Amino acid sequence: MENHLGTAGAPMLELLRGKNLCNVIVIVTRYFGGILLGTGGLVRAYAGATKLALEEVNFIEKQEGKKVEIVLEYGQLENFKYYCRKEQIKIVKEEYSDNVIIFIELSNKKLEKMKKEIDNLTLKILRINKMEEKYI
Repeated sequence: MENHLGTAGAPMLELLRGKNLCNVIVIVTRYFGGILLGTGGLVRAYAGATKLALEEVNFIEKQEGKKVEIVLEYGQLENFKYYCRKEQIKIVKEEYSDNVIIFIELSNKKLEKMKKEIDNLTLKILRINKMEEKYI
């Protein structure tokens, strides 16, 4: 792969670093320039295009989290769903047998908060099983 960090990549990369971004790709297509624009003109063109793109983008922040299995009695279902809505915890799936099994996805921070709050809430959770690590 060719390295274009001189007049193209360096100014673009600095803008991304300035916003603390990762897992990002910026593609700028140049139809005119080179010697006629000069080094300064190219730097301004690439940096300007990147800056405009960053102003228009919607950022998504991902956090380390988990998919978790929650086992509840039927009488606790609506209270738990209410708690999930209030705390913005995603319910992925529900299964019904002798108890209700709910699969949720949440950040590690929200999981720790939930564990602390369960005793103070009127929720009776029979079992919490961590299933897999995820980015939420």
